[in-house]
Amino acid sequence: MNKRRSRTEWQALIDEQIASGLTQKAFCGQQGISLATFSYWRRKLQTESSSTATPTSPSIDTVSLADWIELPTQGSATDGGWQIELELGNGLCLRLRQG
Repeated sequence: MNKRRSRTEWQALIDEQIASGLTQKAFCGQQGISLATFSYWRRKLQTESSSTATPTSPSIDTVSLADWIELPTQGSATDGGWQIELELGNGLCLRLRQG
């Protein structure tokens, strides 16, 4: 059964993950938390805190390796190149090819 947590509890878990130095995936695995749920609350609380910041105080977001998740590759890279396709919405698609 999933445990329901308050905003304060989620913020404490997020702070704990940052202090641990573990990736989000490793931390969530250790804590028995869904990575998707953890990421949702991290974004939600970050968005809420940035929207309540005063306009006079500059906000600097830092990015660390813990902010990224590793995605498995699909298919094989037998041609030695890469092809990236991003669906941007509103009918826009960005295609990147090497070669």
